[in-house]
Amino acid sequence: MKPGSHRKIRLVVIRSAVLVVIFIAIMIPVRSYLLRKTLSGLSRKLSDHKYEAEWKGISFRGMKSLHFDKISVRGVNNGNEIELDSLTVKIRIIPLMFRKVGLKEVQCRRIFIHYLKNDPDSGQVRPVQHDSTGIFSKLAEIDPAELVNRYTRRFFRYVPSRADFELIDFLITQGGDSTRLTLGNFSLSHGQFAVLIELSGGGSVKQVQAKGQVDKSSYITAVRFVCPDTGFLPVPLLKYNFGIEAGFDSLDVTLDFSDHYRHLANISGMFNFSGFELGGGRLSSESIKINRFTSSFLVHLGNDYAELDSATGVNFNNIRLRPYFRLTIASDPQVDFRLLPVSWDAGDFFSSLPVGMFSSLIGLRAEGTLHYGLRFSVDMNNPDSLLFNTRLTSDHFRILEYGNDDYRKINGSFNHMVYERGQLKTAFVVGMENPDFVDLGHISPFLQAAVMTSEDGSFYSHNGFNPEAFRESIAANIHENRFARGGSTLSMQLVKNVFLTRSKTIARKIEEALIVWLIENQNLVSKRRMYEVYLNVIEWGPGIYGINQASWFYFKKKPIDLNLQESIFLASIVPNPKWYRYTFESNGVPRPFFANYFQRMEELMVRKEFITEADTSRSDYLVRLMGRAADAFAGADTVRTDSLILKELETIPAVVKLKIGDHR
Repeated sequence: MKPGSHRKIRLVVIRSAVLVVIFIAIMIPVRSYLLRKTLSGLSRKLSDHKYEAEWKGISFRGMKSLHFDKISVRGVNNGNEIELDSLTVKIRIIPLMFRKVGLKEVQCRRIFIHYLKNDPDSGQVRPVQHDSTGIFSKLAEIDPAELVNRYTRRFFRYVPSRADFELIDFLITQGGDSTRLTLGNFSLSHGQFAVLIELSGGGSVKQVQAKGQVDKSSYITAVRFVCPDTGFLPVPLLKYNFGIEAGFDSLDVTLDFSDHYRHLANISGMFNFSGFELGGGRLSSESIKINRFTSSFLVHLGNDYAELDSATGVNFNNIRLRPYFRLTIASDPQVDFRLLPVSWDAGDFFSSLPVGMFSSLIGLRAEGTLHYGLRFSVDMNNPDSLLFNTRLTSDHFRILEYGNDDYRKINGSFNHMVYERGQLKTAFVVGMENPDFVDLGHISPFLQAAVMTSEDGSFYSHNGFNPEAFRESIAANIHENRFARGGSTLSMQLVKNVFLTRSKTIARKIEEALIVWLIENQNLVSKRRMYEVYLNVIEWGPGIYGINQASWFYFKKKPIDLNLQESIFLASIVPNPKWYRYTFESNGVPRPFFANYFQRMEELMVRKEFITEADTSRSDYLVRLMGRAADAFAGADTVRTDSLILKELETIPAVVKLKIGDHR
């Protein structure tokens, strides 16, 4: 070492020590000032959002640690509140100089969060009304990429190196129902965390164990949930808001936010679960159980769109799907959804159908290969632009064993049971043993033509599913912002009546379509026989089943003798058979709207060449009830007109006009 080197080192050490002392001397009074300014700024921001904040027992512990005895944040006009008891944080000094909070360590005894959903007008709790009328205009005001990037940065910035929370208690109350989420003994150390989650609500309690990691440097987080006690999780608000219940054995989620830019956020990850159970009347009448579900996904968020990349893959038991979805939330919102073409082993497909989601198909065994693809797109401001294509084909397909139902039974006599709201209402034989059964050749051609025109004009030409009719029904529903009409073919209606329940669930519609595909594509039943059975099993009025009962009940005649007016009337009540009385005035004369319906039906039947112009020249819309149905109008007080029902029924012709559009 050169002479004088020791002296230079001593001078550097002394100068450094002096600078540290000066920095501490300055920061001790300055940090309190910076803290007050920071808390004051937070209070103002909270006040702008109608919240009041209170900070109690603030003190510095050492150079970097800050302690609060209590922090309270309460809503001015609602019951929302947040309370933190005995909070100690070790802060980073440099960010504080720029009035930003940087956390190094956090310790807290208890955090309590109460969220109360109220009606701002009355102050009374009420259910959330899901009105989609203005949802796209609201979304157009949001930049999804900027929003996700902002909150992602904040999350990973504020995650401390160490954290310990004895208790984090979330209470969510809505419509009189409460869900409590309690996180006990949450600990985080250098990115690794563990917590015991307790869910309670609806009189039950369930625990879920969770472990995971947060990598601040790579913007990746992963968590694994394990639920030792299987069954539905006690989350009443899931049922209250969405009509569903859910539970699982294990759930793994990995999210990667590392690929982000100013106006673009790419989120990739994995989502896997086992022993999943899902319930809810809108989905299925029974609980749906899925043994295994795995998915790798890639989501793109731009300044005016959200997109699920086609690289996304989903494995559902032994079925693989390749979904794609894009929502453009500009002034002209666009929706594009696809299931990219995929092939399945037929045996794997039917064995993978979830228990509880399907009833008739469970147990069916098959061989061969199935091919499927779907495309749906629409401009929400122009529903008529809707594109809908779906196609299920097969190679060397063969049914080896039927499940709960053998669909070939329709070819012969069989027992038919009618259920309503889960209760058996009536049962009868469909076949020549039943005196009410009528061969198709003994049913008026006018009646056959009228029902086909109203319900499914291309019945004899399609293979069980009419994509164009279905497309038109979706477009009509978007136009009216409600479920105004369905797209079921006669084949699908027959399957629903004979093999399935009447409950309007997503699961039933999917099973209905699959059964129709099997019947039509495997030629299990002829079209003629299907139509014959259909006319003999559907409901034509309160407790009136089959065309023979209907013909005698309304007109006191055989089905073969029904004229054009009578046939069009019977076709008009098929969608709502229990409402037949409201087609008429109190004296039994058809209400004025029926004339428009009758004229429209005649025009369509002629256009389809079901009838001739000569058939219409001798007809008018007046229908004269002759059977027991006429007794409903025998006395002035026999039917008490419900003005609300009548008003609603007067809209039926508009719906029917859409439904009976020409699908040739």
